[in-house]
Amino acid sequence: MSINFGDAVHDALFDTEVFGDEASFSPAAKLRAPDKPLIGIFDREHEIVLDDLRNSELKGAGHSTTVPVFTVRLSDFVTRPGQGDQVTVAGEAFDVWDVQPDGRGCADLVLREGQPHADP
Repeated sequence: MSINFGDAVHDALFDTEVFGDEASFSPAAKLRAPDKPLIGIFDREHEIVLDDLRNSELKGAGHSTTVPVFTVRLSDFVTRPGQGDQVTVAGEAFDVWDVQPDGRGCADLVLREGQPHADP
């Protein structure tokens, strides 16, 4: 019997009793999928670099800022999340600004403060 270590780690990390946070996901295009509950890891002050690496290597230190990020398992989605989708964590609505897959089945949803989507 083999154990998939990556799956075991993901299961532990996304457990709401460990690091996981409960949220609601709302796609920008309601035709894609209905709102659904979601488990992810919320980081309100995730640091991102705003300049290209080539600009920061030799020509300066680059610029960075902190943004809210919600890390998710891509397998939890029927359709890949995208810009304009919405995540609500602890009653606070955020719009997805960027999706950054990690190559291992998860992605960082880079967020910005948003307004709840209006029902069509």
